[in-house]
Amino acid sequence: MLLKSPIQRCVFTSSRSFLICSRLHQINQGSLHNKIPEHNIQSETNRLAKTGKRFWDKGNVFYNEATNRYEVQLDGKTLRTPLGLPLTLPNTKKQLAYLISHEWTNLPSVSVKSSALPLTELAARAIDLESAHKINETENEKVKELIAIDDLKLGLLNYLDTDTCLIFAGVKDCDGLLRQKQDELYIPLIKEYDEFFTKYGKFKGLLKNDESIKLNFLDCEKDGLRGNKQSLKTKEVVMNWLNEISIFELIALEKTVLTTKSFLCGISILRSNVTDPKRMKDVFQINKDTQDKFWYKSVEEIIELGNLETIIQTSRWGEVEDTHDVEQREWLRSLAGAALVSH
Repeated sequence: MLLKSPIQRCVFTSSRSFLICSRLHQINQGSLHNKIPEHNIQSETNRLAKTGKRFWDKGNVFYNEATNRYEVQLDGKTLRTPLGLPLTLPNTKKQLAYLISHEWTNLPSVSVKSSALPLTELAARAIDLESAHKINETENEKVKELIAIDDLKLGLLNYLDTDTCLIFAGVKDCDGLLRQKQDELYIPLIKEYDEFFTKYGKFKGLLKNDESIKLNFLDCEKDGLRGNKQSLKTKEVVMNWLNEISIFELIALEKTVLTTKSFLCGISILRSNVTDPKRMKDVFQINKDTQDKFWYKSVEEIIELGNLETIIQTSRWGEVEDTHDVEQREWLRSLAGAALVSH
């Protein structure tokens, strides 16, 4: 199969890396956190979370022509989310549907934890979050556990103040290697997003012709340990952009931001993996004139941006046995999963 663009190559790499890391995770899953909540709603995800045992023979994907959606099924029955909603995906998410089916098909027979189903977790969260407001809390009290979408967006926006990629170390940290690498990677990244949000703000009429977005960053060499904070105008423009993205893109953004502690890394996952031509032009590559100029980063490059300090430290002093290796696999698994959900 020919991969025609850098973004398609990035998605292909994400799929392969994700499946490898997911398999490694299944082998070592005993000590990891079970992320899907356990409660009494009758659904396959909740049953697995409670029993930890395989109760199905096979998984498959069914395309429902009436709804124009893909249904992930176990033994011919549509899989359900923690809130009991059918796990169905838009017709644009065919790849994701088959990858979720692959997750369930390849789980072992015993000692199963639902944290070994990262794509299921992300897709189910998107479905539950989008439909939670339609569910009566008296009939399904677990709806109360879900944060409202607007509150989620505000929470993610707060990360832009303390963004990992907006904090520069002192020039002598790690013998100067960290600051040198930060200057090399972070300064172009900040410039790119200044341009991106300026173009978006003007396109949406949120900025005057003489206005521009300048992301505030903290230089520990000159600024000490004071806090970093973005302007209200910057936050207004970024929140308007957040309102443009779909629920699956929002969940992919959330996963990346929580992993990297970087809002810019989260946006980079979306810009590098969403492939719908119109959305690329209007939402994700608005500051680029042609496809050959599209801005993108591979999953590995985004991990380097978000985890740069640890990478520099381990390159100098070596890895702590098991700790850094497990962390690296978790980062790759989380960001590859987010990339696939946003695709």
